[in-house]
Amino acid sequence: MTLLEPRLRALWNVIRRARLRAATVSVLVGLFWVACFVLFTRVLGYFHGLGSFGPFLTERLLSLLFLTFFGILLVSNTVTALTTYYLAGEVTPLLAAPLSHRRLHHARFVETAVASSWMVLLVGLPVLLAYGVVYHAGPLFFAAAVAVLLVFLVIPAALGVLVTTGLVLVFPARRTRDALLVGVGLGVAALVVAVRLLRPERLADPSGLAGFTGFLAGFGATGSPYLPTTWAAETLLPLLGARPGEPLFSFGMLASTAAMLFQTSAGVVERVFLTAWSRAQTGHVRAGAGERPLSRWLAVLVRPLPRVPGCLFAKDVTVFLRDASQWSQLLLVSALVGIYLYNFSALPLGDATPLAIAMRDLATILNLGLGAFMTTAVAVRFIFPMVSLEGRAWWILRTAPVPLLQVWWSKFWLGWLPLVVFAELLVAATNGLLRVPLPVTVVFLVTLVPLMAAVVSLGLAFGAVYPRLDTQNAAQIATGFGAILYMLACLGLIALVVALEAWPVSRLLAEARSGTVGTQTLVALAAVAGSGVAVAAFWVAKRIGMRALGRLGGA
Repeated sequence: MTLLEPRLRALWNVIRRARLRAATVSVLVGLFWVACFVLFTRVLGYFHGLGSFGPFLTERLLSLLFLTFFGILLVSNTVTALTTYYLAGEVTPLLAAPLSHRRLHHARFVETAVASSWMVLLVGLPVLLAYGVVYHAGPLFFAAAVAVLLVFLVIPAALGVLVTTGLVLVFPARRTRDALLVGVGLGVAALVVAVRLLRPERLADPSGLAGFTGFLAGFGATGSPYLPTTWAAETLLPLLGARPGEPLFSFGMLASTAAMLFQTSAGVVERVFLTAWSRAQTGHVRAGAGERPLSRWLAVLVRPLPRVPGCLFAKDVTVFLRDASQWSQLLLVSALVGIYLYNFSALPLGDATPLAIAMRDLATILNLGLGAFMTTAVAVRFIFPMVSLEGRAWWILRTAPVPLLQVWWSKFWLGWLPLVVFAELLVAATNGLLRVPLPVTVVFLVTLVPLMAAVVSLGLAFGAVYPRLDTQNAAQIATGFGAILYMLACLGLIALVVALEAWPVSRLLAEARSGTVGTQTLVALAAVAGSGVAVAAFWVAKRIGMRALGRLGGA
């Protein structure tokens, strides 16, 4: 507990000093829980009411839920344990302290499990609560659900620590982390694409529901008796009254396995931790390799730029490409883009019925906002952490003879150029799938230029106001309080721009179908109004960001 006290005190200080931030996060988490609970209650109630086959369907869904959680937790704990055990900076002074490696393992294990499992808890608790409500379960089920979920989290955490320790003993830790991150990015991207290609909307059709039922039935009547996912499900299903069973025996299997794996990971880490940690600090250096290709390409790329901006630009690009946790996310972004385009191509808008025409017009108007919001989601992951990722090197920029304005513009151009190209291509492609008239597409493309500038400027501003210079994990930075406010601000800006252009664009679409053209002036004014709002947001965010950067640098 002593080793965890600094983390707990830091959390308490955040809550005590930033009560508004803590209250906002609590409200958002509560709203998310309520939304998950309502959604799963409706889905489970629908499945449960499908005659005699409904209960079997909900039982299979519970097994599938635990199986999905187990896969996510195993990968997440393996990646997180690399940092918490072998790459975290605070491990070095702990090794010099009069502290046994077993106690160090226990503290690191708790941090690994919490950092890797919070999302599963965020989703799992309201889902199990929905099961209890649908089945009208008693208090014993709800207590058992919490106990099962907490014990269940220990098993993938222990397995992740064991896998990580074995990998570090064989491969350099940083190379292992990069390989795992790339593998996870590929796996998640493939999973997202596969789920979308299964066309889950077919569940609304009886034939599609029959196919999904057959898929769930393929898991068998009870599942493998050797899997912890089966033990977790077999503990809760009898308490729901779904079928008879031995919940105490199943929970005993789950708890004893968790205790055994925890003690195994503690014993292994205690014996090999110093060796594994020493090997983790050793990097792979290529002697005599000469100048790397990246350096040559960047030298050519920044040659037309002035010296200081060119150096700043090359630095940011190099940091980005060296961090696999950053560029590996592009794999998931590519998968999401593919799904986004596929969704538009799958819309039933081919006929000329009034409903299809209205849906096509609505999709066209919303496409500007959806494309901008999807680009904003990318900006939260890559633009918002830019300032925080400077870390301890921020003082070098502030003490160097480099104007703060040049630092800001360097980060702006690095973020704005790829984002505006991404947004333009995305909206142009989806407008082409919707067969949108060319004037409307031109208006959207023109609007996106200042809108993306405002999105990037807001990202730098919020990133400077809410910096996290003590972490180099971009994923953690992008899930903080500042990132939530940044998303809300961008969402409000995008909604305002779309609202300004909605009515004239709808008029232009209607007149394009009738063969008359008379609203170009109105559409141009709407585009100017939307662009004007974006430009105003850009300059306001720039001023706020510059002041925040000045305070951050001690100016």
